[in-house]
Amino acid sequence: MVANSETLNLSIGDQVPDARLASKSYAGVIDLKGKQVFIDLSSDAVRASAESAMPIVCEVELYFSCLVRKQIRFREINALAADETKYTRVIPGFFTGFRAVATQQCRIKDVGDKPPVETMPIHKPERFVPDWIKIDYRAGQWVGEYGFKRTI
Repeated sequence: MVANSETLNLSIGDQVPDARLASKSYAGVIDLKGKQVFIDLSSDAVRASAESAMPIVCEVELYFSCLVRKQIRFREINALAADETKYTRVIPGFFTGFRAVATQQCRIKDVGDKPPVETMPIHKPERFVPDWIKIDYRAGQWVGEYGFKRTI
């Protein structure tokens, strides 16, 4: 079994201003779970990924509980794990994936800060995968946002 690191950052709807995605950033389209997704990385994110000792995974998470929440988790992974089919390579050393999860119970106050979650099986994941992802690295932290309608 390949060991992965703990979550480096948890980004919940952090805004990535378009100005941060200007010169020398990465912009492209990837295939994520059968859907074309626009992805933008700031130049600081590209640099931080290149400087990391291990590949970085940006896991786009749609979190179903008593309500729905969008999250992005960033973590380092072993290079062998990066080759698994559940991640899509964006640039060398930077991968992304999508996961829908649900809490095992809805009584959040009874389970503390980290309620146990389980991957939710979805038959048509492309319906839940976002249309765009924006990633930045600032003040030593990975941040990101995603959405379901491309804005230009």
